Amino acid sequence: MKAEFPVDFLVARLGVSESGYYRWLSAPALSPRKAAQWDLSAKVLGRFVASDGVAGHRKIHADLLEAGIRVDRKTVGARMRELHLVPKQTVRAWKKAAARQRLAPDPADLVERSFSTSVAPGSVLVGDVTYVHTGQGWLYVATVIDLASRTVLGSASSKRIDTSLIIRALKNAIDTGHVAENAIFHTDHGANYRSRRFRKYCRTHDIRQSMGSKFECWDNAVAESFFSQLKQERLHAQKFATRAQAETAVREYVRYYNTWRPHGTIGGITPAAHRATYDAAA
Repeated sequence: MKAEFPVDFLVARLGVSESGYYRWLSAPALSPRKAAQWDLSAKVLGRFVASDGVAGHRKIHADLLEAGIRVDRKTVGARMRELHLVPKQTVRAWKKAAARQRLAPDPADLVERSFSTSVAPGSVLVGDVTYVHTGQGWLYVATVIDLASRTVLGSASSKRIDTSLIIRALKNAIDTGHVAENAIFHTDHGANYRSRRFRKYCRTHDIRQSMGSKFECWDNAVAESFFSQLKQERLHAQKFATRAQAETAVREYVRYYNTWRPHGTIGGITPAAHRATYDAAA
């Protein structure tokens, strides 16, 4: 679990001592079954904390399915009881259903897992949101990636996950001048991507929304892959006392990723070099 959370946070949550944890490190390895149980507990705890303590076992179960983790809903409930995770009082289910019915239907899937780089740069974009743990709480990061060149065209960070965050990320991408007219923007079914405000912003800027199937992380694999690389190559090795420190680390990694990191999908060159080659040919 310590890849996602500070040790002092975990020992307080799990009711164990920090010295006991370090003694456990030198103990024999866990059995595969026990290790899988702890891995699931970490994922459940992570999603509960990211929801600010609001998500119940049904919501967390749905999030795990969306991430490609197959687990029974009752098992998730059992893990939450073991970790003493009790969700805060939330709006009644019938109110949520009524609000959902008032929304326009979700956009169709215009990508259908066709993540080929043969499309024109700027014509197909993918986006998603992830979170980074800091001493001040969660930092949420939204990105907009060009499918053709794998360039991170736009990103934005905030202590809140809301529609303003994803609009800022898309605006930053548009401001680069590398977003084509009538471009596709492919995301998951997150509430902010489905909001009236975001739909209006996309229409105003001639952006066509696209969404994959619900609970299918592979339908947005490019965006998921970038976040995996960001965390493995930069964030997991650090602890951030403040959101500002985490935001700086994300910004520096995006710059490195775009200009220095070779990408196998585009022939072992950097996203910036791919874009330059296309512009020269054009």
